[in-house]
Amino acid sequence: MTIETIYETIKSKGKRLSKARKAIIEILFQSPCLLSTSDIIIKLKARKIQPNRSTMYRELLFLAKNNIITKETIAEKDYFELPTDHHHHLVCTGCNTIKKVVIGRHLQKEEKQLEKDNEFVITNHSIEFFGLCRNCRKV
Repeated sequence: MTIETIYETIKSKGKRLSKARKAIIEILFQSPCLLSTSDIIIKLKARKIQPNRSTMYRELLFLAKNNIITKETIAEKDYFELPTDHHHHLVCTGCNTIKKVVIGRHLQKEEKQLEKDNEFVITNHSIEFFGLCRNCRKV
């Protein structure tokens, strides 16, 4: 998905592409990892945009509700990213870094078996693995 496609999606919903909304999308588009609301605010301030927290939450929830961005709650904290290939996360409990990981076909097979065994249609899932990264293990 290109950034222009994202802008067009917002406009097609009859919504305005405000300066803050556009900047949030650009920040998430450039980020290789999940960002918290605080992370996004810091990056907006670097661009000389000063949103208050309630405005930020409204913007992020609007974008998530309209499937423009993805909201992940990890360890009771919300993080945001653009939707990409399906992936999961490694979460370091020492320094709180989060890394995307792709789990192969074994999980897909297991998911299909769960659906079959339970007569259930899985529409989404989220898996986080918690532990210590290389740097935190050295300490």
